[in-house]
Amino acid sequence: MAEYRLASLDNMEEIYDLVQKTIRCTYPKYYLPEIVDFFSEHHSRKHIEEDIRSGNLYILLEDERIIGTGACDANHIGRVYVLPEKQGCGFGTLIMNRLEEKIAEDFDKVLIDASLPACSMYMHRGYKTTDHGIWECENGVIQIYEIMEKNLRKNSLSLRPYRKSDAQYIVNWCKDEISFRNWCADRYETFPITPDDMNRQYTDLSDDIDGFYPMTAVDENGIVGHMIMRFTDNGNQALRFGFVIVDDMKRGRGYGKEMLSLALKYAFEILKVGKVTLGVFENNIPAYRCYKSVGFQNVEQGQDEYYKIGGENRRCVMMEVTKCRN
Repeated sequence: MAEYRLASLDNMEEIYDLVQKTIRCTYPKYYLPEIVDFFSEHHSRKHIEEDIRSGNLYILLEDERIIGTGACDANHIGRVYVLPEKQGCGFGTLIMNRLEEKIAEDFDKVLIDASLPACSMYMHRGYKTTDHGIWECENGVIQIYEIMEKNLRKNSLSLRPYRKSDAQYIVNWCKDEISFRNWCADRYETFPITPDDMNRQYTDLSDDIDGFYPMTAVDENGIVGHMIMRFTDNGNQALRFGFVIVDDMKRGRGYGKEMLSLALKYAFEILKVGKVTLGVFENNIPAYRCYKSVGFQNVEQGQDEYYKIGGENRRCVMMEVTKCRN
């Protein structure tokens, strides 16, 4: 489990080494050497020490090793770096979530100066380019960078069709195999899975099932949830929800309930079904309570399912909500 906390002066050398390693490994793919050198000099020991002394710099540790860092000064985020070998594991997202949460205590908007390697991640999180800045580097080289802004006020969710690019975020929302199996039961053989695994699974399901609807929940800040819908009868009157999940850094804020409410509205008003069903493992109490909150009720015991996972049989409670009840 990663630990996120304020940096201390004792961490300065390790933070400096992390930032420099990340710059030297990643930035040459995107920038001229003069610009890489500029970034390296900008993130000097002096500037890192200033951020630490100001109480603005945070670190992410795994097994007591610093694997990521990020800073916030007022409503401005900076110095977000994750070790190259730890990128793509959700650690950058975790750091950004925590920095945004802190800024949201006092501000409605957050600003960030975006480097090319990080632009796509920021855009996916809901950042929009509002201006451009210019740095003058050695040998007359000019670096133009994007100044991005994001609204931190909670926005209403919407459901849209799932896109293959969503998988790179969704697969990182289960940090251990217990939560992973609560999400997908035995539908995947191994944990963790890759975005390709997820997209391959959905391609197979869409080929085998008529009326298969993978959906993604988004707000102005980006993806917050995901689920699938599929018909379970020939008359298209019964719809099954599955693979219901919310970004693990945003749980407990009502996103799951809002996403399910939108899905039920779509099921009953657009697809015109008579009932919606789902299954939840009996030990997954938070999910069970969420389903109850939007109208799902337990179905007769005789309809429960059992899955053999990790050498034990796990009971899956069947629930449903009908159009009149909803």
